[in-house]
Amino acid sequence: MEGAQVKISKKKDRTLVTFSGEMTIVNAGEFRKRLLEAFATGKPVEVSLAGLTAIDVTGLQLLCSCHRTSVARAIPCTVTGRNEALAATAEVAGLPRLKGCVQDVGGTCIWRLDTDKVTV
Repeated sequence: MEGAQVKISKKKDRTLVTFSGEMTIVNAGEFRKRLLEAFATGKPVEVSLAGLTAIDVTGLQLLCSCHRTSVARAIPCTVTGRNEALAATAEVAGLPRLKGCVQDVGGTCIWRLDTDKVTV
């Protein structure tokens, strides 16, 4: 992936997906593929975005899709790595909210204001 790197590490209790670089439309297909690989393990998935340098609306959509996959497959997923690039883009896109979407019955939406995942 040009300008980005995705690493999958299978831990004892979870599958860690470490993303670094730009999460943009250019590398969305590869990032999606790697996320699906992570969910295929059946273990909880942790997506670390500490190395994220830029994100566009496609990247935001991928993160929402990741959450929907988590809910649909009943596999917990967390997004870690507080990141200014993610927070700023999410803010401009209007994603931070008081509650998640209709699929967020468990209160796990990463865009919720009561989490420390996205908001600055």
